[in-house]
Amino acid sequence: MLIVTSKFGDGHVKAAEAIKQAFEARGINQVHIVDLFAEVFPRLNELSRRFYLNNSPLAQELYGFIYETTSTMKPDRAFGKLLHSLGKMKVRRLLDKLRPDLIIHTFPYLAAAGISREAGGQVPVFTVLTDYVVHGRWLHPYTTTYFTASSAMKQALQAAGVPGESIVVSGIPIRRHFTQLLDREETLYEHWLDSSRRYFLIAAGAYGVLSNIGGLIQSILNHTDYDLIAVCGNNHKLRAAMEEKFQGQDRVHLLGYTDKMHELMSISDGLLTKAGGITLTEALAKSLPVIVYRPLPGQEAGNARWLAGRELIDVANDEDQLIAMIRRLEQPFYREERKRAMREYADQASSDLIVDEALRALELHHPARQTSPEFKEGQAKTAHGY
Repeated sequence: MLIVTSKFGDGHVKAAEAIKQAFEARGINQVHIVDLFAEVFPRLNELSRRFYLNNSPLAQELYGFIYETTSTMKPDRAFGKLLHSLGKMKVRRLLDKLRPDLIIHTFPYLAAAGISREAGGQVPVFTVLTDYVVHGRWLHPYTTTYFTASSAMKQALQAAGVPGESIVVSGIPIRRHFTQLLDREETLYEHWLDSSRRYFLIAAGAYGVLSNIGGLIQSILNHTDYDLIAVCGNNHKLRAAMEEKFQGQDRVHLLGYTDKMHELMSISDGLLTKAGGITLTEALAKSLPVIVYRPLPGQEAGNARWLAGRELIDVANDEDQLIAMIRRLEQPFYREERKRAMREYADQASSDLIVDEALRALELHHPARQTSPEFKEGQAKTAHGY
């Protein structure tokens, strides 16, 4: 299995890891995750990544303009063909080396789909959309199956010409530990936190996307009773600045990169975050009320708009709105109502559904694989659940 992803933010990689976990749970371990665009264009990838993560208003507006302008792009038109054919020779060499039986995309660089078909291959190609809105760059004529977060996205794909039988409403795949229930008291103890306090979680993103995080933290401290857990990710400069600003403030708990976000979500009353599709889906699985602050133009604005329109998250466009929303979450009745709505919506079996479809596609396209011990074991776990 080849899973094509990218490190443009953490979400695409997290989705790939979730799918890989689901394969491994079935005893299928030959799963390769490849940042294909980085492999093919390392310098262009780094420049593009820096632009995407640029926090300046000009860069954000430019990204949003490009996103909206290309949202209805067609894969059979000149720009679509160019986008999905970049680096064909390098991609072909990689495919010749790995010889995958199935290709899964969690990032819309789809050159592998076309090259596989041009070479005469019948390799199933899956595309897993990692947002709550559809963009034209995800479309490719050689995609076998699309996996979407909602029936509304399925309808949007059908309107763009994708046959309904090629679309599965699966939800967005997340890693298994976000679906597990944790004991709050034990988790607080493990993190050296006081069980008598209430906590609000701030996820600044892997690169500190919330540029005014220091001012926001101070304002929340001034106007609410919450202790704050602020995750600064890999932004060491941001964390150092926050440690200096809040030195001696026992209501502020600062962290860098952590692989314990599922635990922090389990002990918190709410989450302030940017509107990445994966992070929002993880919060939904945890029934953790979310406030998105000033969503970035592009897919994040689309994610925020879609979920807020269904009253699953709140969106604050200024500091006053943000404080009012956090104070509302201090009210147990409102907080529990929001958690109930999230529980009703959350789909926690996305990765397993994708693996089920993968095993069916492999059986259809590679009947000889039914004799493979690894394939047979995966099929048995699909049928019996163990």
